[in-house]
Amino acid sequence: MSHLARIFILLVATAVAQVAHADDAGMQERFDQKYATYLQADSQALLPLPQLEKPAWKKFQESRPLRKVYSEPDKFYNNKVYVFTLYQATDDGNYYLDAVGGFWGMDELIYGPLLERDLQ
Repeated sequence: MSHLARIFILLVATAVAQVAHADDAGMQERFDQKYATYLQADSQALLPLPQLEKPAWKKFQESRPLRKVYSEPDKFYNNKVYVFTLYQATDDGNYYLDAVGGFWGMDELIYGPLLERDLQ
């Protein structure tokens, strides 16, 4: 393969990665706007999304390919501080939100499967 072809492939791959990253950041912003009332420091209401139990989530993580869309630390939720990590299953496109936090990270809430419309 010629040197110019390699450079072209590298440039295209970089552009695709930048577009995907911009979409991921946009999804995070849209999620934060849609669920703003649930993400306030004084809110104790849980997100109106389907929940998964921890054992089912662990089994799911081991059996399906997941892509990390974004991770947001220091997120106020349910009157505690969490790290929100949004994953997308690469086989069916569904999303899963893993919220870990509380006292020493002992609290974990998992939401999914979610469709893109649930996040916007």
